[in-house]
Amino acid sequence: MYIIYWLVNENKDKTYIGFTKDIAQRINYHVDKKVKTTEDFGKFKCFILERVEDLISARKREKYWKSCAGRKKLKMLFDKIIV
Repeated sequence: MYIIYWLVNENKDKTYIGFTKDIAQRINYHVDKKVKTTEDFGKFKCFILERVEDLISARKREKYWKSCAGRKKLKMLFDKIIV
């Protein structure tokens, strides 16, 4: 099982979308600044977008969420709940 997740930094000006099999370990990598893309994020919130069964599906869904259509949907879904 793979988890597609979305990170939003505390200033809401930076986001990151990724997927993993072990969400706790992956979040620790982000916190410990072991992921180059998010090393200057500061504090962030993590949202689980969805769970999928296999690697091919995970890559496909990650690509969707990173697309313009996916980003628009994220904004629509999360704009009101991110405080």
